[in-house]
Amino acid sequence: MSNFSIAMILRAIVIATASVMALLAMVSYSPLVDGIDDRYRALLFMGYFKLSRVTPCFHHIPISFRLTPKHPFPVPVHDCLDVTRYVLKHGKIFGIDVNRVGVAGESTGGNLAAAVALRLSSEVSSGLPPLKFQAVLYAPLQALDFRLPSYVEMNESMPVLGSHRMAAHWALYMGLELSEAEQYSRIMQQNRHVSPQLLYKSKYSEYISHRNLPEKFRKPRPHLMRHPALAKVTTKTDKLSSRELQLFNKIKHHLTNPMMSPLMAPNLKGLPPSLVVVAEFDVLRDDGLLYAHRLREAGTKVEVFIGQGYHADFLQIFPDYFHSRTGAKVLQTICNFVRQQT
Repeated sequence: MSNFSIAMILRAIVIATASVMALLAMVSYSPLVDGIDDRYRALLFMGYFKLSRVTPCFHHIPISFRLTPKHPFPVPVHDCLDVTRYVLKHGKIFGIDVNRVGVAGESTGGNLAAAVALRLSSEVSSGLPPLKFQAVLYAPLQALDFRLPSYVEMNESMPVLGSHRMAAHWALYMGLELSEAEQYSRIMQQNRHVSPQLLYKSKYSEYISHRNLPEKFRKPRPHLMRHPALAKVTTKTDKLSSRELQLFNKIKHHLTNPMMSPLMAPNLKGLPPSLVVVAEFDVLRDDGLLYAHRLREAGTKVEVFIGQGYHADFLQIFPDYFHSRTGAKVLQTICNFVRQQT
């Protein structure tokens, strides 16, 4: 850090990607920053996309973390927690005001950010300063129900992320063998990985109730469905086959673990002000909307941004060639939100 003037460092971000976690510093020439009051804020960002590609205001300091499938849950969560705790404890050496730190993440990183915020909110006796905010961008937040309206609507309609691929990602994250992920993901797509009792009659069923979605999204919209046959749902009385029951027994302890599925947390009180960003045409849309609903119920200040895009469209994966208007709005929304909270 010797090449950086502390006076130049305004915000810091930790970014967790599929291969790298990086500490980023937003420096004074940022067009999104103005005024002395913006100094020393920190945002721990966990996601695939490098924000520095769309704005010159970030500097990267890479920090490796362990990856799925070799290192499934809970290893990535623990790695992100370790880095976040380190920044909260030692942020001053990076020129960071540790009382102005928050977490954020997109896609898988959004799950990690939500898990980190949840865990730290329960560590009130740790001596660490509380997080000032969390920003969760189009994140997978539960693996209990793969028949939410957004999953049924989008099924395999979107080339970036369909329901089958999302189920396979979850299978690997839960520690299933790579050779098993393909076949098990087909079972998960049809909600045959979970007992009817847990899916329909437990307290967790309320957390994923379609009634908690905005009215517009409570039912799948048929004109958006590429494969209407996939809309067939398991009835509440269908018993699992022996193979399906075998899968359920392998993963049932994960399905309701809040560190893997933050939406499944029995108590979301005490979390910092939250920004939840979802894409209308994304299988993960309803995960985010249900999470925002539960945060409001818990008394947390929540801002929701529903973009007219698809998964990963927002942050412009190829900014040199494609530019997303929604992505620009999301970036500005994040910056405005961070400044308001810190």
